[in-house]
Amino acid sequence: MSAIVCSMLGFNPPALAQIPFWSVDEFHAPADPRWGQTTRDDVEAAYKLLRDNHPGGATDLHDVAFQERLNNAHNAALSRAHTVVSYQGYAAVLAGFAAGMGDKHIWSRPTFVVNLPRWAGIIVSKRGNSWRVSDTDEPRAALRGAALISCDGEDVEDLARKNLGGFRVDWNVGAQQAQGAPWLLVDEGNPFVTRPAACLFEHDGQRQTVKLNWMRIKRDSLLPRLQTAIGAGEAGYGVRRVGGGYWIALQSLLSNHAADVAKAVEDQKTTLRDAPFVVLDLRGNSGGSSSFGRQIAASLLGPAAVEVRLGPEDTSACEEAWRASESNINNLDFLLRSGTVYTTPEAKKIGETQLREMRAARGRGKAFSNEVYCPRALEKPVLAAPPSLMKGRLLLLTDSLCFSSCLLVTDDFLTLGAFHVGQTTDAATHYLEVREEYLPSGYSMFSTLQAIDPGSPYQVGPFEPELVYDGDMADTRALEAWVIAAAVPASQK
Repeated sequence: MSAIVCSMLGFNPPALAQIPFWSVDEFHAPADPRWGQTTRDDVEAAYKLLRDNHPGGATDLHDVAFQERLNNAHNAALSRAHTVVSYQGYAAVLAGFAAGMGDKHIWSRPTFVVNLPRWAGIIVSKRGNSWRVSDTDEPRAALRGAALISCDGEDVEDLARKNLGGFRVDWNVGAQQAQGAPWLLVDEGNPFVTRPAACLFEHDGQRQTVKLNWMRIKRDSLLPRLQTAIGAGEAGYGVRRVGGGYWIALQSLLSNHAADVAKAVEDQKTTLRDAPFVVLDLRGNSGGSSSFGRQIAASLLGPAAVEVRLGPEDTSACEEAWRASESNINNLDFLLRSGTVYTTPEAKKIGETQLREMRAARGRGKAFSNEVYCPRALEKPVLAAPPSLMKGRLLLLTDSLCFSSCLLVTDDFLTLGAFHVGQTTDAATHYLEVREEYLPSGYSMFSTLQAIDPGSPYQVGPFEPELVYDGDMADTRALEAWVIAAAVPASQK
C-alpha cells in the first residue's frame, strides 16, 4: 500500500478549520435568480475537475462505478441548480454533488458559512442503531439521554439518510453516520430539506412528542458541541506507561507530530518489546503519511518481521500512479517551486521524481505516470515469516474519525496481528493525493484526487473492532482502564 494518502507527498496543508471563512449573517436574504446561473457554472467546473483530473475519470482505468457516480451526481446537481435563488441553496447543491461521489476526500468547501444557523435546542448522537439526545439547551435538559424515534411521522433513520446522507456524509459508512448525526436538528438554510416541526422521543419507557422551537445560535458556540456529540476522542502524542504496559498516542500522521512519536518509539523499542502489552491509540487521527505507522511497527516487531508480512515499502512494483493531466502537473509543479507549503527534503525529492514521470507520461500520450495494474497484489502471502520481537500483546485503538492514512495504518497493524478495540473506522477508496481549487465564482473550493494505489482494494475500511467500546471515547482514563480490563489477558496486566 502507498505510504501517503491525504497530504500531497508529505506536504502538510493547513487544517480546514484554520482557513478563515467569511460569514453569512442574513439567513433569509431576498430571492435572487442569478444564483441559479452561478450554481450551474460552478457545478460544471466541479464536474470537469473530477472528469479531467481524478484517476477514476480516465477511460483507461475502466472504473465504470466511479463514472456512473460522477454522472449521477452531476445530473442531480444541475437539476437542483435550476431552482436555486440563494447562497444557501448554492452551497447545498455543491455539498450534495460532493456527497454523491461516495468518497470523503471529495468535498465542497464554501468560502462563506452561515454565522447564525438555527437549531432546535437539541443535539443527537448516533451509537450503533440508536439515536440519543446527548446535549440540549437548558429548557430541554429533561430530554438528555432520550431516544429520538421520529420527526413529523418520519422514522429518524429515513430522515437522517435523506437530510444528512444527501448533503453531508456517505450514509453507506457507519462511521460517517456517527459524524453527521449531531447535525440532524441544525438548520443552515438548505432549501432542499424540510425542517421538522415536531419529534417523538422515548425516555424511561415513556414516549412524548416535542414541538421544536428553532432558534439562532452563534456558529462558534455550536460547533464544539457538535464535535463533542460525535463521540470521538483525542489521543494526543507521545509514549507513556499505563498499568503494566505502554500507550503510544498518535492523533495525527502529519510529519510535525508523527515524526516525534515514531522517534520516541524507536528510542524506547527495547522496553516496548519487553512490555506485557502496547496500545497504539489512533483516536482523532484523520490521516497524513502512513509511513510513520510503518516506522512504529518496525520498531515494535522488528524490520524483518514487518517487511515480510507487509512487503517492501520502497518497491516499484506497486507504485502509486498519478493521472498525468495538465492541471495535476501544474499543481504539483507549483507546490514544489513556490515554497508556500511545508515539506521535507525527502518528500520534495519524491515529488520531483513524480513530476518528471507525469510529464513523460503525458508526452507519450499516457493517462498515468505508472502502471495501474499491480502484479504483486495478486501474489500469495508468505507462509513463513520471522517472528515478532514483541513479547506482549499489541493492541490497536481507533474511533470513528480514523480516515485516509489512518486506515492504511489500521490495515497494516491488523495484518501484523494487532488486537483491534474501540470504534469502527471510516472508509476510503484506493484513490490518493487530494487537492482542491477554487470554483469560478470564488464562493467555494472543490477537491479531487490525483492518483491510484494499484496494490490496494477498491475500498479500504471500514474496520470493525473485535471489542467495541460503548463508553465516552474522550475519557482517556476510563478508556485505559477498560482496555486493560477487557483486552489484556490476566497474565499480561
